[in-house]
Amino acid sequence: MKNSKKIIIIESVLLILLFSFILIQNKKENNPIILNEKKESKISSNAISMMYETEVGSGEYQTSTDTTWPSSGYIFNERLSKCENGGTLSWNEETKRVIMQTNTSDKCYVYFDKYAVPTINNVSVSKTYNSISLTVDATKGNNDIVKYYYSNNDGSSYVNSTSNTYTFSGLTPNLEYKIKVYVEDSLGYKSSVYESTVTTNSYTNPSISNVTTSNITTDSITLKVTASGGTNSVKTYYYSKDNGSSYVNSTSSSYTFSGLTKGTTYNFKVYVKDTAGYSSSTKSISASTLNYTMVADLCVNGDNLANCIKEFNDLVGDGIDGIYYHTSSLANSAADNSYRYAGANPNNYVCFGSDAATCPNDNLYRIIGVFDNEVKLIKSTSYGNYAWDSNYSNTWSSSTIRSTLNTTYYNTLSATWQNKIATHAWKVGGMEENREYTAKQYYDVEVGSSSSSTPDSMKI
Repeated sequence: MKNSKKIIIIESVLLILLFSFILIQNKKENNPIILNEKKESKISSNAISMMYETEVGSGEYQTSTDTTWPSSGYIFNERLSKCENGGTLSWNEETKRVIMQTNTSDKCYVYFDKYAVPTINNVSVSKTYNSISLTVDATKGNNDIVKYYYSNNDGSSYVNSTSNTYTFSGLTPNLEYKIKVYVEDSLGYKSSVYESTVTTNSYTNPSISNVTTSNITTDSITLKVTASGGTNSVKTYYYSKDNGSSYVNSTSSSYTFSGLTKGTTYNFKVYVKDTAGYSSSTKSISASTLNYTMVADLCVNGDNLANCIKEFNDLVGDGIDGIYYHTSSLANSAADNSYRYAGANPNNYVCFGSDAATCPNDNLYRIIGVFDNEVKLIKSTSYGNYAWDSNYSNTWSSSTIRSTLNTTYYNTLSATWQNKIATHAWKVGGMEENREYTAKQYYDVEVGSSSSSTPDSMKI
């Protein structure tokens, strides 16, 4: 009985060992053996026999003693290639190697047909900041090339074309792209993949060198932008009056914001875009609208009137309140750098000779303009009808009207107001009697280019 127990125990151990062996074998068989998935350079003749076709299309094969896969002149024949114990064979086009998958030790026969696939000789590259253009120089094999494949992302995706040229556009400046190209013949056989790395050109954005303000009024401000292009020229200007919260655009380098609030500071921002849509950096400037619409808003009693008029014009520009600065660039200008009022009825009234709260009509004068820091006034109401000279003389210095104005009228003013009138050198001339003259001709003869050559110093 004791011996019987030993036999039973031994048999149980053997059964357990056998069962474990079977489990181990089954576990191994569930994991296929994959040969040549990596780039081995040598082929084991014990596992692989290579068969090469002797002539194109002959269907006759002979065993090769090569220990490396053919790199050119042959194509893998999947239909004939087989393994003795059920293993499968496939061709990896990228690595140019056969992949064998089997669960057991196996012997495989790999057939290669004699065939010339197309080859790429060279790929010419030209580039810009946003494009890469490729031109493929390829030679056909046994059949014509029918398709070209192009990739700029290391082969993650391809575009195909029947043309040997292709341009990748809309690219990013100064960025590296991994180019891959291959061709395909009419039977679908492909060339080796051509690889290259290409970096697009760098890009120079447009720039703004300066922003200025001008023509500032109580409700408008004009911006002037000095900008230059980089790789491409400037196309569009963008203007903001609310610190960049919103923009208006224009093709002009100047823009006037109107409808602004009187006496308010605005934070302006400006940038430009070029013809390719690339932007400059943003330039900022602040400016305030005026608090006044006429000289009277700026000037108060006691201010120098000439300085007030000039300062007002310098701030608001020509035309506001009827004042124009007569430089040589002003249309229809006197070109004497004077400041003159113009228009049908400019608001150029001043009260002279009276300190009353409401100026008497007889003391209302109108400003003609500022000449050499002196303000020239003309009486708003008539002083009366007076002869030029009681003796009919055409000489101003001895005329009756000269004395009437500079003695009689002058003495009606108090010393305070008399002292405000400057002594000025006048060159008053005369004209022929009973002739009609234009206003310009009267002006020229009396005080202009045709006036007397002898100046006469007086107040009025």
